[in-house]
Amino acid sequence: MAGNGKTVVRTLEDLTLDSGYGGAADSVRSSSVSLCCSDTHQSIVHGGNGWHLTESMHSRQNSLETVNTVLAEDTDILECSGQCAKLPELEDVPWSLGEVEGALRKDEELMVGDPPPEVLARLSALISSALVRVAREAQRLSLRYAKCTKHEIQSAIKVVLSWTISVNCITAALSALSLYNMSTGDKFSRGKSARCGMVFSVGKFFRWMVDSRVALRIHEHAAIYLTACMESLFREVFSRVLRSALVERDNGVPKFTLESLEQAINNDSEIWGLLQPYQHLICGKNSSGKLSANQGLFV
Repeated sequence: MAGNGKTVVRTLEDLTLDSGYGGAADSVRSSSVSLCCSDTHQSIVHGGNGWHLTESMHSRQNSLETVNTVLAEDTDILECSGQCAKLPELEDVPWSLGEVEGALRKDEELMVGDPPPEVLARLSALISSALVRVAREAQRLSLRYAKCTKHEIQSAIKVVLSWTISVNCITAALSALSLYNMSTGDKFSRGKSARCGMVFSVGKFFRWMVDSRVALRIHEHAAIYLTACMESLFREVFSRVLRSALVERDNGVPKFTLESLEQAINNDSEIWGLLQPYQHLICGKNSSGKLSANQGLFV
């Protein structure tokens, strides 16, 4: 009897998700994680379903605002004058700090020292900006056919992330999807995340994508790709911080602080702009203000 109870718990994730597409238009709950930055944007109703898109998603030229690499010298002045728009802040993210720690522990090299909870919380807040960037680009790419598949997520990853990081994230996504497709024999005994070999919950990401109105229809493979990408991105950023010379060590064990985390990210041009809350930043500049090379964005 206890075994049956565990099976029910494990398959709850499968029962709550559509086996193919889920409709954002079918969600009656109001979204608190909207990808819109402002309510002043003009919105269009598609198909009478009440699904709204921001004005910045309607044209190719406007959508480039999220991947513009032209940086201002003094972003504080621009922010005060209202010229430097910020990304929307997420009230809820589709992962927990416990899941973040579990994802990092999958790589033995990253667990040389135990990062304190405040460092994990700050890392989670920073990477939530990357999640918004990828989701907004996937939303734009999903407009034509009103659906989001693994192809839209993969293209969004290539556009938003640097070449090195995008290759690692896409490799992780392909591996997770391959494990998922090969585990058809035990699909009723394990949840989607376990079948993909991931710590992050595919179900949480699926529901987040629906609530965020990424597309009218969202395929489960898109949720798997996005989940694997974010889990890989956490490990990628943390590994760069761990290898940074700015992290102090005590007998080889790194001592993590919020200051060392921020300084290590500021000196890495591939991830600095990605993790900032400003819309126009993708490539970054280091803490000295030196502009990094263009990543080369091709769509």
